[in-house]
Amino acid sequence: MKKPTTKPFTRRTLAYLLMLAFYTSWGYAAEEDEFDGAYWGGGSKLGVDFSRFNQKNAVLPGEYDAEVRVNNVSKGNVRLRFADNDETQRAELCLTPALQEMLDLEKSAIKQQGSENNCVWAKDAIPDAVFTYQTGEFRLDVDIPQALTVSHPRDYISPTRWQSGTTAAFVNYDVNYYRYRNQHSMNDNFYLGIRAGANIGSWALRHYGSLSWNKSNRSGSYTDGYQRGETYLQRDFALLQGDVTLGDFYTSDEIGESFGLRGIRVASDDRMLAPSQRSFAPVIRGIANTNANITIRQNGNIIYQIAVPAGPFIIDDLYSSGYNGDLLVEIQESDGKVRSFSVPFSNTAPLLRVGHFRYRLSGGKYRHNDDVVEDNVMQATLQYGLFNSLTINGGAIASPNYRARLFGFGLATPIGAFSADSTWAKARFPHQTFKGQRLHGNYRIDFNTFGTNIMLSVYRYSRDFYRLQDTLSINHEAKKYTGFYFPLPYLVPKGQYQLSINQNMGKWGDFYLSGQTSTYWGTEGESREYQIAYSNRYKRLGYQISLLQTHDKISDRREKAVYLSFSLPLGDDHSLSSTYSRQSDYSSAQLGVNGSLGDKRQWNYGLSVSQDGNRYRQVAANGGFQSGIGDYRASFSQDNQHSRQMGISANGSIVTHQYGVTLGTRVSDGFAIIHAKEGRGAGIESGNGSLDYFGNGIVPYVSPYSINYIGIDPKGAQENVDFEATETQIIPRANSIHLVDFSTHKNTMILFNLSLPSHGIVPMTATAQDEKGQFVGYVGQGGMLFAERLTKSEGRLNVKWGQNSADQCEFDYRVDLSENSKLQAKTYDALCTPVKNRE
Repeated sequence: MKKPTTKPFTRRTLAYLLMLAFYTSWGYAAEEDEFDGAYWGGGSKLGVDFSRFNQKNAVLPGEYDAEVRVNNVSKGNVRLRFADNDETQRAELCLTPALQEMLDLEKSAIKQQGSENNCVWAKDAIPDAVFTYQTGEFRLDVDIPQALTVSHPRDYISPTRWQSGTTAAFVNYDVNYYRYRNQHSMNDNFYLGIRAGANIGSWALRHYGSLSWNKSNRSGSYTDGYQRGETYLQRDFALLQGDVTLGDFYTSDEIGESFGLRGIRVASDDRMLAPSQRSFAPVIRGIANTNANITIRQNGNIIYQIAVPAGPFIIDDLYSSGYNGDLLVEIQESDGKVRSFSVPFSNTAPLLRVGHFRYRLSGGKYRHNDDVVEDNVMQATLQYGLFNSLTINGGAIASPNYRARLFGFGLATPIGAFSADSTWAKARFPHQTFKGQRLHGNYRIDFNTFGTNIMLSVYRYSRDFYRLQDTLSINHEAKKYTGFYFPLPYLVPKGQYQLSINQNMGKWGDFYLSGQTSTYWGTEGESREYQIAYSNRYKRLGYQISLLQTHDKISDRREKAVYLSFSLPLGDDHSLSSTYSRQSDYSSAQLGVNGSLGDKRQWNYGLSVSQDGNRYRQVAANGGFQSGIGDYRASFSQDNQHSRQMGISANGSIVTHQYGVTLGTRVSDGFAIIHAKEGRGAGIESGNGSLDYFGNGIVPYVSPYSINYIGIDPKGAQENVDFEATETQIIPRANSIHLVDFSTHKNTMILFNLSLPSHGIVPMTATAQDEKGQFVGYVGQGGMLFAERLTKSEGRLNVKWGQNSADQCEFDYRVDLSENSKLQAKTYDALCTPVKNRE
């Protein structure tokens, strides 16, 4: 966590900062430095307690939010409690249940359980650990023998640390209005897209929908009405390593077929795993003859290194690499000898780690758009990592009129990655039943040395293969219109073949080739599509040429097209572009300029002119603004045939929470709300924009089950507002909304010139507290109290410089807390009466 923010230097803080400079130097002094109390104006004679400052990293009693690191591995943030230890005459760390849980130690390491009510000294409860609190870094370092820590992947986060967030609601909106007008007609189109949600406890409610409307001066108004996409409740469960969904949702097409259901789904979520376990990487096994150092390389680069004891070892927490290439495992023994072996690796095959699995189980009523069909449907899928190079998968769909089962695999080999699956289906219609099969295969190989990527995909269908959606939709229509005959689809897919080749040629540019062929049962026709593209750069000028050809024998449609484009940067934020295209008997050319403006490039624009071979000309302009409360765009164009169009669009979010309503950019299913009282104007480090007038802001996206750093930049806040901290951590559950509260206080700019009845001076470093025991400020030189945290204009303050009642005094005050434009300190004289005289 970062240090609490220090505001710009002002005269009111001069002496206070000097005093803190001395205090900080004590905190980092040697183990036992002696400080002469007489140096501080006779402090020892007055009973000032300096003993705590004789210790290294001295800390005052109280509670502090801090990062915890065990054996130099971050465990997250927790509130630490320090209390005075009479034996050591210093504040020491207490073992709380929260800290004990975060340490994640073996039971044998803990001699005494942590307590919420009483202070259990951490050093006594866990005698094998060394606790070091870094006061300047707000960090607790814990060193303990590795054998006493619970074994987890290196980046494991305990489910007990996952946070459910707060109660809140949001609406993401996407609004677009478009008007087209010529000499004879005018058309208006309106679209509204909604993604909304609300969170209560651990449950998340989500809804997706849209509304479109069209109006023409010829055909009148038309609307499809409000289209509901998905509406569901969802909650995760650590025991299931997944989540439960209730309502209207779509199943996944990762294995098998995707369709709409109204029902329930239980599915695994890989994001719950440690980051090193989420994507595929092989498990490495070997034997070390002595204490050895293991180094793993890929393409010559070191990607992992660890020391292991003699005997068998297993490495199962490799991060998934974004590159292909076998892994070279080097074992360096203690005598200097080095052995090595290779492990095949490819990230192109759909593989899971050995022993890992993914599952989905869904059931309910089939749903097609807004219609819910009476047919019950069950779908189940499972993937399992069998070996380093082999993952198997299977699935099934069951419905009264439909049955399907699937089996497949993913395989990584030295000559490329293969995946294949086969689906057997049985579809029953009103007058007949069909049984069919679908075969699907993929092949991919990457030649990293040559910059070549080749992908091939093949689908093959039998004549009588039907999908669930085709079967249930036809049967549904047949029931609605009794007596009518609904024919089966005429064009039933027979085969589809796709090939793509990408070639990076370095300074010679990039080459791309793709082709696709589709055939259908019931016709001898087929459709073909080919595309070739080449791109490169000459100095600052970028260029690309593309050739496209399509041939659909079924509709007897042929099309050839050529595209040529150029782009030239005009500085860092602007560019000039030109395009030319020719399609059969049509050609067009366009010249444009676009770029961004503003200190944060929040404004963008585009201007263009175009003309085709028929002398049709058009001028167009567009512009946009990206702000912290939404994105806005507008466009306009006009041609030489008296036609014009204009459009405006906006998108953003509206979030409601306990501190009010906040506007922001579009948010994801999981996001964070920042609140800092009096913090308006402070920037948001993890998002766009700054805190609004009420001190609220939005971080639009957070990563679930991972440590997220949420921070603010106090630069734009008021000068007399201090932040206790400017960064914190959260570990959100999926779809959770988090309220991150940054504590602030206003420097009240009040100085008290204290005097004692004995004409003495209140010692330097004395602390002042209000009637509630809250810290108010320190006493500096000459008995000057810097009361920076006064919350009331009148009351009583207690000033303390020792442990005895004789080392305290009190005084009543009445001050003016109103702000002034010059932010100048206000000084008051006060007589501080010793507490013993009041008794």
